[in-house]
Amino acid sequence: MNITGGCFCGDLRYEADIADSPVGVCHCRDCQIFSGSAFRTSCAVAPEKFRLTQGEPKYFDKTSDSGKVRRMMFCGNCGTHLCSMPTVEEEGSFVSIRIATAEQFAELTPMAELFCDSKVSWMPDLQNTFQFAGMPEAQ
Repeated sequence: MNITGGCFCGDLRYEADIADSPVGVCHCRDCQIFSGSAFRTSCAVAPEKFRLTQGEPKYFDKTSDSGKVRRMMFCGNCGTHLCSMPTVEEEGSFVSIRIATAEQFAELTPMAELFCDSKVSWMPDLQNTFQFAGMPEAQ
């Protein structure tokens, strides 16, 4: 499936091919803080399957629990986070698209919940999803 999306104010636009890329809900503390909510919904794709089509984003680098640095892309005008990406492309690199920014958001059903160890106690498990305590190991 091809998706299109952008930031709240419209300055940034992107397109991506998310075929064979499951949508997941992340409950890690970083995602809670960045989203201002109990979780963030994302989809991981190979870097060549994501393309910024409009605008000049802002970036900041964040070190993940694994020690890898992730480059966070956001709109400098409205602040919307569009994705995170690797600072160095290597085997298994991915762009994590913030799926709520996609025009097709309502059609994209999560398949997994990640970092459930950080999930808030009042949030029930989503139906028909796999739950993982942290980040699942690559197959």
